[in-house]
This record gives sequence, C-alpha cells and structure tokens, in this order.
Amino acid sequence: MRFSHAAATTLLTLTLATASAWPAAAQTKKVPVGGRPTAGQSLRLNIVQDADLTMKPSEAAAGASIPEMHLKAKTSTVVSQKVGTPDEKGALTVDMTYDDITQDMSLNGKPAPPEAAEAAQKIKGKTLSMSLDANGELLDVTSPPDFPMAPEMIKEMLKQALGLMPRQELAVGETVTSPFAMAMPLPMPGDPPQLKGELKSTLTGLSGAPGTEIAALQQVVNAAVDTTVAGPGGNQIAIKMTVTGQGTADWDVKASLVKASKMTTQISGTLTLPGAGALELSGTTMVNLERLP
Repeated sequence: MRFSHAAATTLLTLTLATASAWPAAAQTKKVPVGGRPTAGQSLRLNIVQDADLTMKPSEAAAGASIPEMHLKAKTSTVVSQKVGTPDEKGALTVDMTYDDITQDMSLNGKPAPPEAAEAAQKIKGKTLSMSLDANGELLDVTSPPDFPMAPEMIKEMLKQALGLMPRQELAVGETVTSPFAMAMPLPMPGDPPQLKGELKSTLTGLSGAPGTEIAALQQVVNAAVDTTVAGPGGNQIAIKMTVTGQGTADWDVKASLVKASKMTTQISGTLTLPGAGALELSGTTMVNLERLP
C-alpha cells in the first residue's frame, strides 16, 4: 500500500503538530502549592538559623561613646509535627513539639553569657498546637503558659517554619505572593519587633512520579520595619530596618508541606538610642530546613 504525496504530507503535519503539543501540555500542567497539610501525618524537621550581624555607630550623640559590636548566633532546632484530622467545623489541628534546641552566640568574638541562651532552652520539650482552616490559614495557636514568646510572634514563626501560604494552582513559571514576617534577629528586652513584607514563590520545576511530586520553588523576600520600642529606663529606641533575600523550597505536593528550604537574607538599617546616637546595623541571616528520616 502506498500513500499519496498529499496523504503523506497531511500525516507528517499531524505528527509534528501532535509532537509539538506535548511540551506545551507539560508546561501548562498545574499543581497545588500551599494550603493546609494533608491529615494524618507525623514527621520531624531540622531547622538551622544563622545570623552574622555588625552594629557600629553612624551618628554618635555629643559625649557618647558607642563601641562597634559583632554578633554571631546559630540556633539548631529539631521539631516533631503531628497533623490531626479535621473536626466537625472543618478546622485541622497541627501539634509541633520542640524535641531539641541548641544555641551558640558570641559578641565581638567572645562567647555570650549562659543567660543569653536561656530563652531557647525554655522552649525545649514544649508543644504548640495550631488550628488551620481549609485554605491553610492559621486560625489560632495554643501555647504553654510559660512559653517565652508572644502569641502573634508564634503565629508568624509557625507560618515560616511550615511554609504556610494560601493554596494556589501553579504551572511552571507562575508566581504566588504571600505575606512574610520575621522577628528581628537581635537580643532585645521584651518581644523583638517584626519585619513584615511579602514572599514571592515561583514554580520552577516538578520532579517525581504522580502522587510523589515535589514542586521546586524559587523564592524572593522583601520586608521592613519602622517603629519604636521601649529600651532600658523607659527610653524609646527608634528602629528602621529592611530585609531582602532569596532562596529555594521543595514543596511536597501530596503532603502539602515544605520538604526542604534555604533562605539567605541581607539586613540593614539603624537603631537610634536617646542620648547615645544612631547605630548602623548590617549583616546576613540564613535559615536551612530539612525533613529528617
């Protein structure tokens, strides 16, 4: 049997059209990113936070002498997560227990006094319970009475630790924007102020077979704070800071949780102390998260 020239040309055209459609179909495939975790899971995470910050006088008040300070801090935390099942109102409870936590700090090359790490040690063994709605929005957090963090700070910390963001169906190349907040990485009296802004996550690729897919995300963060806080003696400390950063995250599509993430941020700004002048702050913070076997 022979094909006519016209039939062969038509067949070739259809074949090429079909072949060229495959990449387009693959590129437009959408996967869910964000939302609340899948019910019934139990897993552990290792979270390592590093801060390398320098503070130096930029505008000293008359008669004031402010030394330059170089702060380095590393906090390693192992947490267990247990995801429950939705209650009669549809809310899902996630328990997060701090199995272990260690913190090393130094100031101008000298180890910080033991008291500096006391707050971290008070967290060890404690369990936080959070309630999430169907879209993954954090509704409420229940903490032990002696937990050394304010409820609002706990909420923002958990959002970042769990990678919580509104559920979105994304194709490769698409971006979702969600709120971002982090506490200032400085030892300060009371609750440190929070830098707030936005986190942009772009889906850059998918790997794994259906049912075990991992979504690769490229992330960019921008945040700032411009506020005053009470300092020693009741004096007000003016704080003006900005944070910019980039990182990556591996999103477990089936579990609806972050499997691993890395974020490096640059922080800069000033702290103005009454009677002392202004301190210029600059440095880097890094957060690495990975799921443990």
